[in-house]
Amino acid sequence: MLPRWELALYLLASLGFHFYSFYEVYRVSREHEEELDQEFELETDALFGGLKKDPTDFEWSFWMEWGKQRLAWLLLGHTAVSQAATLLARKMQQPELCSLKDSLCILARGLGRLLCWWALAELMAHLLYMHAIYGSIPLLQDVNCWTLGGLALAQVLFFYVKYLVLFGVPALLMRLDGLHPPPLPRCVSTMFSFTGMWRYFDVGLHNFLIRYVYIPLGGSQRGLLGTLLSTAMTFAFVSYWHGGYNYLWCWAALNWLGVTVENGFRRLLDMPCVRDGLARHLSPQARCRLHAALASCSTSMLILFNLVFLGGIQVGKTYWDRIFVQGWPWVTLSVLGFLYCYSHVGIAWAQTYTMD
Repeated sequence: MLPRWELALYLLASLGFHFYSFYEVYRVSREHEEELDQEFELETDALFGGLKKDPTDFEWSFWMEWGKQRLAWLLLGHTAVSQAATLLARKMQQPELCSLKDSLCILARGLGRLLCWWALAELMAHLLYMHAIYGSIPLLQDVNCWTLGGLALAQVLFFYVKYLVLFGVPALLMRLDGLHPPPLPRCVSTMFSFTGMWRYFDVGLHNFLIRYVYIPLGGSQRGLLGTLLSTAMTFAFVSYWHGGYNYLWCWAALNWLGVTVENGFRRLLDMPCVRDGLARHLSPQARCRLHAALASCSTSMLILFNLVFLGGIQVGKTYWDRIFVQGWPWVTLSVLGFLYCYSHVGIAWAQTYTMD
């Protein structure tokens, strides 16, 4: 592990990059609010002091409208049915399920978390018009690099918070029934690899893919070519699962490439001659810094490729041109420097909290 002061420096730098880039997105959102309103019909919401809301994330808007009408009744009804099932199970002398008091405590804690996550997602939609700006490619091509980076961070973090809510509701229902749901998504700001993203963001989907797609196709038991084919077919299934549109095939292929390259580097670094050479010439701290430097490159591609999923192929092309073509070398190196700090935070987080 690195010295505490060094990790604290990386953490503070990462938080500073987040907040300043979010400020730039907020500033652009306010400056272009009128034209975005004309193009995308921003919604006015009295709940947030009359601030206009970006409604262009269809999934969030659809489920929030559905939730306003049915969620409270769903939770109350499920609690009542769950308690009725508990009483019936006791009469049938089956193992004791959650008592009414336990269920109410689980419900209160779960609703409290859901409310906080919902409020954060709604606040982002009211302050940062990230989805609307992504829908206006000329504006996206015109904003400065800080705003461009802030839009990427805001987009992926909104996606994360959105799924804390959307996954959190069924997870709460499972807990009310005494079941153990898959872990909720891990914060994307602590992700530093394709493998980690696919393993820890949607744990339920990952387990399903491994059990019912990857392993039946042969997995890693059929040599290198078989592994590549099994992985490719798994990502093809993911693309089809999400709708099978052109941009989804592109996104799946890019993520397959990212996972494949990462695993190739991992195998190379695990070779005895390479591993022993690194151990002989680099201290543990230096190896950690090398890990973060390699992870910053992986993270840059991870964000870029997933922006194709979140914004479409044109958004991905815009970022590639602005950051890696027109921005070479200084913008590119600055982004990698920022992601180097993020990677240190993610690596420290994984070493501390993640149990494989």
